[in-house]
Amino acid sequence: MSKALRFSEKWFQRALWLVAIVFAFFLIGIGSQIVDDLPKVEQPLQLEQFYSNLAQKKALDAESKQLQDQTQSNNDVIDQTRLLYNAAAQRSQAARETFNNWLATRQVTSLASQDTELLARTKELDDLKQQERQFQKKIEQLEQNNLAFSQALNKNNISLNDLNIEATRSMLAEQQKIDLKIFLYRLMLTLPLLLVALWLFMKKRQSSHWPFVWGFILFALFAFFVELVPYLPSYGGYVRYGVGII
Repeated sequence: MSKALRFSEKWFQRALWLVAIVFAFFLIGIGSQIVDDLPKVEQPLQLEQFYSNLAQKKALDAESKQLQDQTQSNNDVIDQTRLLYNAAAQRSQAARETFNNWLATRQVTSLASQDTELLARTKELDDLKQQERQFQKKIEQLEQNNLAFSQALNKNNISLNDLNIEATRSMLAEQQKIDLKIFLYRLMLTLPLLLVALWLFMKKRQSSHWPFVWGFILFALFAFFVELVPYLPSYGGYVRYGVGII
């Protein structure tokens, strides 16, 4: 009979520990919801808030966009002109070959200035070669334009990069202040829980309500180790392991 009582008492103790764990689980759930909402107390930061000269930044963005569009349009014209140049070069080459074949099959007069057909064919070749040179010259000019656009864009990007670096540094400094505030909010919530848990451990852990006492203690420890210590500035790990050893 006594053995059966001891067996029942053991399972009853286990059931009470289960109650303590379930109680701690729900407390942890509520606490996590509260902690997750803490960052909402502060307004989220936007990089644009930290530009020393936002108008200049927008002007540089607009200029960069314009230069990129001009470069794209210029590239399209280069592609079209290159096609025309290739066609002109092919026509010139074909005309040159035809002219050479024609010369090979006729007797050239001693006075070329009096040979009308020869002069006409020569002029045709010159005109075709001139068209070829014009397209080539246009391509070179367009490529010069691209170089100018690229240099202007690089200059713009350097100015934008300087503004972005300055704004990012200011934003990070402000974010650190906000993170510190949120940590202090966590500390304000967690520290009273730890003090209450310590008092309960010292005074009430042997009381008839011990499952709820231990449930609250587990909740307070979770709040400290999970919700507070990881957010300590740079040395949270030392605190976590140090308190764990204690």
